[in-house]
Amino acid sequence: MTQPMQNQRILLTGGSRGIGAATVRRLSDLGARVAFTYRIRTDAAEALTAHLAAEGREVLAIQADQRSREDAAAAVAQVEEAWGGLDAFVGNAGVWLPTPVDLQDEGNLLAILETNVTGLFRWNAEVVPALRRQGRGAIVLVASTAGQRGEAGYGGYAASKGAVISLTKSLAAELGPLGIRVNCVAPGWVDTDMSAGTLRSPRRGQVEAAFPLGRIPTAEDIAGPIAFLLGDAAAAVHGEILNVNGGTVLCG
Repeated sequence: MTQPMQNQRILLTGGSRGIGAATVRRLSDLGARVAFTYRIRTDAAEALTAHLAAEGREVLAIQADQRSREDAAAAVAQVEEAWGGLDAFVGNAGVWLPTPVDLQDEGNLLAILETNVTGLFRWNAEVVPALRRQGRGAIVLVASTAGQRGEAGYGGYAASKGAVISLTKSLAAELGPLGIRVNCVAPGWVDTDMSAGTLRSPRRGQVEAAFPLGRIPTAEDIAGPIAFLLGDAAAAVHGEILNVNGGTVLCG
């Protein structure tokens, strides 16, 4: 039986752990050829690649910095050389750092904006020409509920994810006529390494109590919606923000 994403060539940023790694696995299970980037976790990237290769999956691990346009261009070129083109892009890489209102140290703010906003613009600038060469394509960007409701003490992160939401809508208007669909997934709390400091502490119970479904989503819970938005089942979904937050933030 043909898999739903058989031979689709997909590039995903930030794929060695968490939501990114779960999405790489889900897309591979659906038959896609997946290239993912990582910055410093070579061990995790190699482990994921080895696991999928042992299952007969086509996967590439590419060391790259989300902030670098040169790295973006090189990653796209590597995918095109390996597989003859690029069909889809998932902009997942990002950082979550505190930025309290006193902003005594601007380092976190600059790191957030350079990675989550400016870096994402740079990767899209390199990805879109590759999608245009195929005459069609799909992009899914990963935002956050923080970009919709704000987050105390993390205003820089919230602002960056609000920018991702606005960028999704802007790219949808710009790229739709070119046959490129653009959508966004907005998770809330997800049980990954990024949120381990809170979710693996006594605060977990407090966070969990806010979920009408009674549990904190896993990375796999986010990977499914990303795969849906990339696939043919979402062929008429464009410019949308898909909230995957267990019902903690109910917004249109």
